[in-house]
Amino acid sequence: MKLRYVGLALIIAFTTISMRSVNNMISTTIPLFSKYELNFSSSEIGLLTSLSFLSTFVATTFINPRLRKDARKLIFILSSFCIIIILVLFYYSNTFTIWIFSIFAGFSYGFITPNIITSSSLFEEKDIAERILAIYSVSLSLSLIIGPSFETYLLNYFDYRHIFLLFIPIAIPLFLLSFFIRFPEVKRESYNFKEINKRVLFASILNLLIYNIPFSILTVFAAIYSIEVYHVPGTIAYSIYIPFFVVSFLTRSYMAYKPFKNLKKPITISTIFTALGIIILALPLNFYAVIVAMILLGIPHGAIYPMSTIMISRGT
Repeated sequence: MKLRYVGLALIIAFTTISMRSVNNMISTTIPLFSKYELNFSSSEIGLLTSLSFLSTFVATTFINPRLRKDARKLIFILSSFCIIIILVLFYYSNTFTIWIFSIFAGFSYGFITPNIITSSSLFEEKDIAERILAIYSVSLSLSLIIGPSFETYLLNYFDYRHIFLLFIPIAIPLFLLSFFIRFPEVKRESYNFKEINKRVLFASILNLLIYNIPFSILTVFAAIYSIEVYHVPGTIAYSIYIPFFVVSFLTRSYMAYKPFKNLKKPITISTIFTALGIIILALPLNFYAVIVAMILLGIPHGAIYPMSTIMISRGT
């Protein structure tokens, strides 16, 4: 990689780690906090997380693309700061306010995540762009090791409510580095789907569906499932995310080191591993089987998302 890109790559890497560590903590801790401290039912937990995901979707899909460069940058910086405030608000939340704060958090991340991805792709050289996207993907996976490992340790000494406050130091770098994130020079982004290879777009969307649906469910219910079905302590239940994300990180690291030229075979393998992992989870075996399933699922979790972004990049 050319030396002039190293600084930008480091900014993207550290911003991504800060963003995703806290985002994943919120996604995995809110269900546990809601169930075991606010006494929410499974359906209420599902609705709560769905509203958060929906608010992210609305901000990402319908609002962010329509913002001009200056407005987008301002909202990105404000959203990064809001995450710090939201962590404090979660600490003081109750059965009513947690709905508001969860939607607020999802909305904020709807402006943060896509702009980091966009900044990762603002390179004219195709090989540099794909390498930066790979670094972005590896940073995502690394953050998903740092966050769960840190939280697993904290849960030995603190309850779920205090976790939100203890993650504030990890959220601060996102705000500090948000001033240095690059944005497109165009005044307004436009999308002409006729210019995109339809087969590539379809395959990418399909992969994102395979990625998003099962792994969103895992994020919300994996730890609760382990506690309720196999009666393991909360700390051990939460620790199942560590091997899952370690395997994901190793997969993305390999892809960053040696990108796939032909994606058809790895996509097929990832789909098979996803199905196999879900089947093992569904079987009433034991907690060790859950760990094995999470390890298997770590492979497609690490592979599918970066392959989808590369496919879109190659098809535009």
